[in-house]
Amino acid sequence: MAATIRVIPAQVDAFEVPIQYTATIGRTPENTVCLKFSPTVSRQHAIIRCHNGYEYQLMDLGSRNGTFVNNQRVVMPVTLQNGARIRIANNDLIFEQSLDLGGGEEAAATLAGHSESTMQTVHNAAILVCDIRGFSSQAEVLPDSSLAQVLGQWFREAGNTVQKQGGVIDKFIGDAILAYWQENAGQKDACERAYQCARQLLELAGRTKWPESGKPFLVGIALHYGRVAFGNIGLVAQRDATIIGNAVNTAFRLETVMKELGQDLLVSRELVDCLPAADRALFADLGEKPLKGKNETVRVFGFKG
Repeated sequence: MAATIRVIPAQVDAFEVPIQYTATIGRTPENTVCLKFSPTVSRQHAIIRCHNGYEYQLMDLGSRNGTFVNNQRVVMPVTLQNGARIRIANNDLIFEQSLDLGGGEEAAATLAGHSESTMQTVHNAAILVCDIRGFSSQAEVLPDSSLAQVLGQWFREAGNTVQKQGGVIDKFIGDAILAYWQENAGQKDACERAYQCARQLLELAGRTKWPESGKPFLVGIALHYGRVAFGNIGLVAQRDATIIGNAVNTAFRLETVMKELGQDLLVSRELVDCLPAADRALFADLGEKPLKGKNETVRVFGFKG
């Protein structure tokens, strides 16, 4: 599997840039795809991430002039198909992806099934799910340009916050972020890092406003801790690209319970028990709660602040 961005600028000759699992697009030299010849391109304009070994998502980073895929402005992260035409300022960028699996039924089965043998390791991990509250109502009233800019800035700053706390963004799902902190031998602070990241994301949201109306930008965050499988679940064995398992499903179910309880930060007992005593004291026990689609209940804790 390989991916390439073919750049067709208005001012200079066309060129190609091979991309790996993360590629940034912008005006300054540190970007993977540097569009230094276009003054209306933002310094950090957009980013492309491969989130499961073969599927690439493009996200605008709050640029003023926007990013367009097949003539549609990018508001939420967009999955790129082979041949997708990206437009940034007066530059066309063609996304080209080759799935070289060797052909035949075996290749098709690999693509469709993601054999379990590719799941390499099982570890404990702290899992964070963060989504935007009231997104649908804002999407109905805001123009795409305003919506794209505020979401791009949010995703960029939220991603930076996760990375500064040592976490990994697994994927963007609509307006939600799935991130995790793997707990390796000798590193026992995964839960604390996830919790501190959640606090910082809430503070970041508190400093953000929806454009035009000035209404608060609200997010909800669910945290859980458990065993997950890390794997080269895509078509190449170069990156532990995604996490799967019951603990991941539980984290998403907790996010639903969080909304029902009117909480901004909801944490499972499994994660609370791993926090230092001073941090545990900041949570109120909300009791056992059933999770949709699951037989077992989970004891949850709400953040008192």
